[in-house]
Amino acid sequence: MPVNEQERRGDGVYSLTYEYLLKKYGLTITFKEAAAELGVYWENIRKLCKRGDIAAQKVGKSWLLTTKALADYIDHGPANKTLTLVLPSIKDKGRGKRQKYVSL
Repeated sequence: MPVNEQERRGDGVYSLTYEYLLKKYGLTITFKEAAAELGVYWENIRKLCKRGDIAAQKVGKSWLLTTKALADYIDHGPANKTLTLVLPSIKDKGRGKRQKYVSL
């Protein structure tokens, strides 16, 4: 698939990261392959997808991770740019047993 010069510079749809991943893996990529690219354990990739940091879709019991979604994560950071705070619950009086998650 030829990529024009504007897309190669990053002004278009394609990035160099996406072009590299697309040539190496095709349209989809496994968690283990993505983990090898990022230098992390594959379970961390699953957690990033589950949390929404990498835009992946769950299809039945399996995850569908595209090379475009991984390239976007590498180039631009998490897909959900929300800040999550972990606050102790008022009921447990700071004992740390219950936590409240607040997304900003």
